Formats: sequence, structure tokens, C-alpha cells
Amino acid sequence: MTKPTVLACSLLVLAASQAASAAVSNVTGNGEGDTKEAAIAKAQQNLEASCTSFRGTAVEGSLKVTFEKPLSNGKVYVDATMQCEIP
Repeated sequence: MTKPTVLACSLLVLAASQAASAAVSNVTGNGEGDTKEAAIAKAQQNLEASCTSFRGTAVEGSLKVTFEKPLSNGKVYVDATMQCEIP
């Protein structure tokens, strides 16, 4: 093997190991709002903030509402989870 070939293979292995070192974690949170949609939006905002605090990025489309309850004050409460890719 020539030096450029060895260098290219080394860079490829290094890039692959960097990608493999990222972990996907589930974060959980909640939200409260006047409507179900507002509560989900608040929960998503809280989950994205939590993910960012770990220097991660939210996995698009991974938000799942796990619990929903209308409150006595007319608002809606939700629990939710989201996947977060953490370097």
C-alpha cells in the first residue's frame, strides 16, 4: 500500500469511529397548556432544551406523548419522550 492509500484508509476509520461514538438517549419531560396541542408544544420545547443542555440534538420525529390528562383548571397536562443524539 502506498502512503496516500494508507492515509485515506486511516481517515475513513477515524471518521467511522467518530460517528459510532455518538449515543442516542431517551429524554423525558412534560408540558401543560390550554389545549392538547399547546401542552405537546411545551413538552417538546422542554425536551429540546434538556437535550441541548447535554450538548445533543433532538432526533427529528421522535417525540412521543406517553400520558395525557385534562386538569381541573381547564388545562391539559402531557408527559412525553424524545430521542436525543449526544456526542
